[in-house]
Order: sequence, then structure tokens, then C-alpha cells
Amino acid sequence: MALQVVVGVTVISLTAYIHATTLAMALHRFASLRAWALARPSTFRMASVLAASVIWVMSAHLIEVALWAGVLVQLGVFSDLERAVYFSLVAYTTLGFGDIILPEDWRILSGLIAANGFLVFGWSTAFQVDLLADLRRDRP
Repeated sequence: MALQVVVGVTVISLTAYIHATTLAMALHRFASLRAWALARPSTFRMASVLAASVIWVMSAHLIEVALWAGVLVQLGVFSDLERAVYFSLVAYTTLGFGDIILPEDWRILSGLIAANGFLVFGWSTAFQVDLLADLRRDRP
């Protein structure tokens, strides 16, 4: 059990770093998009900034799922990457179909993957809401 917790906390720490870096990069990169959207405000420009932001943030989630999948393959929990990615994605999104489950000696990771995804999706949602509020607040 201790090894599962150590692995889980390590991967959660890495995903938090990936997510923090991605959001920090988004803040920097979206400064010019924000200026573009506010220069001549329109529904198209606002939607473009928001859509670009969603795509950017989703790329972080996909990298994080891939990290979990890679760890599961390295641990020998899954022998192929497709099953590992599928399981990681289902667990990370807290969907939890249950059609593929982890072996008993690794099952605590299921909950840690779900907790990780739940928290990071909440973080992403807060980021998106703040971005929209920022665009609306400064709209002439």
C-alpha cells in the first residue's frame, strides 16, 4: 500500500506541475489574444479566445493522462499502452466504467487517479471562468 501512495503522490505532484506550467504559459500567451479580443470586441473574438484556451488546457489534461498511463505500463500493471491510456482516461475523468480495473495490489491508484483528475478539472474550470470574467470585465 505504501508504494501505491508514494507512486500516486509522485504522479499527482508531476501533474500539478504540468498543469501549473500550462496555465502559467496560457496566461502569458493569451495576453496578446486578450488584447486582440478587446481591441474590437465581438462574439467571434471572445469565442475564439475561449476555444483556444479550452484546447490549450485540454492538451495539459491529455499529457497528464498519458503520464498516468506510462506509469501504469512501467509498473507492469498493463502490458499495452492502449489499455493503460483508456483506464487512465476513464479514471482521471472520474467516469469509472469499471470494465477495466487495476489488480488488487495496485487498486489504490484508481482512487488517486480519480482524485487527481477531479482536482485538476476543477482548477481548469476556475481558470476558464476567470478568463471569461476577465474578458467581460475589461470589455468596453
